[in-house]
Amino acid sequence: MSDKIKQKICYFDLADIYQEQNWLEDMARKGLLLTYTGYLIYDFAYGEPTERRYRILPEKRKKIEQEELDIYESCGWTCVRGTHASTVFYTDDQNVPEPFTDAVTEKKYYAKRLFSALISSIVTAIYILWILRPSSKGFVLNPVDFYYQLADQLSPFICLYLVICPLLVLFSLTIVFKYARLIWQLKREAFKRTSGFKVRRYVNMILINAIIVLLVGLFIYVIFVPDKRIMTSSFKEALAYKDAELVRFSEFDPSAWDEVRANMIVRDGNKNIDNPDITYETSYDRNIMMTKMSSEDLSAPSRTYTRDKSGGNLMYHVQLYKAKSAKIAARFMPSNIENQLEGMNFDVSKKRIRDMRFKYDGLDYAAYIRASEKDEFAYELGTQMLFLRKGNKYVVVAYSGPIDLKSKVGLFAAKM
Repeated sequence: MSDKIKQKICYFDLADIYQEQNWLEDMARKGLLLTYTGYLIYDFAYGEPTERRYRILPEKRKKIEQEELDIYESCGWTCVRGTHASTVFYTDDQNVPEPFTDAVTEKKYYAKRLFSALISSIVTAIYILWILRPSSKGFVLNPVDFYYQLADQLSPFICLYLVICPLLVLFSLTIVFKYARLIWQLKREAFKRTSGFKVRRYVNMILINAIIVLLVGLFIYVIFVPDKRIMTSSFKEALAYKDAELVRFSEFDPSAWDEVRANMIVRDGNKNIDNPDITYETSYDRNIMMTKMSSEDLSAPSRTYTRDKSGGNLMYHVQLYKAKSAKIAARFMPSNIENQLEGMNFDVSKKRIRDMRFKYDGLDYAAYIRASEKDEFAYELGTQMLFLRKGNKYVVVAYSGPIDLKSKVGLFAAKM
């Protein structure tokens, strides 16, 4: 046997234990003899083609008692070292009896060991589905609704949700099905050791390679593609930020703007510095479904607005979503309204969302809500929210202050 090693990817899992045996025997007939089993990479040494028999035990080598390993070896079966979840034995003697001479004991042993792997696969599949859910309300069974709920996510995350995660789920569910089917056959004593392996290997290969390529592509995108998002708490940068489609606080409440602007700059000797207690953030982004997402976020203490509970703070947060089509905006909006309300600590229900809607000429959708006592924290702040949509534009406004937010609908509608 040559010292030269050839490495091959093993595309089989424990559920494919018998197909893996057939694959290793096929490699031996080609002169490739197994020397080491990794979690994914197997090492083969070059040798003479031989009719080598392989048997795989669904148990890690370190979990098998040495006494048991000695028994296998005394019966003519050599153990291949490795780190794989299973242990591989081989023999070149065709007359050596099977490791399990009792077929009933073999089936019970395999079914018991494979059952724990089945449970792990089910837990993994459920965990991936949990990650996949885009809504805090639970799973979205309708794939169309699921697609539109992702409209405001960055392109890599849309790829992650719509392509990579479904592939992982498909792969996990395939493994679960294979485990369940094999265990059922073993328990019913209806299993016959199959002679094929190529189809199973190709199917596993396609799924695994697709997941790896997409994950690598996602990693490269995140690391090397520049982020188009701009966010700042610098007052100078905020003033330089221009967006004709966004209603800024200076337009929303001009009388309070001068005071807010004065509060945003404090003197430090001969220098003007941004007040760290004031947050003024703007952002701009785009992805494959939203051509534009921009926002203005402002909070500041105000002497002109006093509330016993809130401590007299002004808060203004406006978000503009500009989708590629009116359909995307309309389908994205319902789930976004729920998420926005929950994010501002409102008590959310389907009935309440229906009741907050009102009609406004020129808009496809308009809704307004003011925090009530059942909203607790939002009520403490005196939060109001406005949701407006026209065509492919969708605007969300959150505000705490002396102005009735609903009276400003015309200001936002004029820019839509």
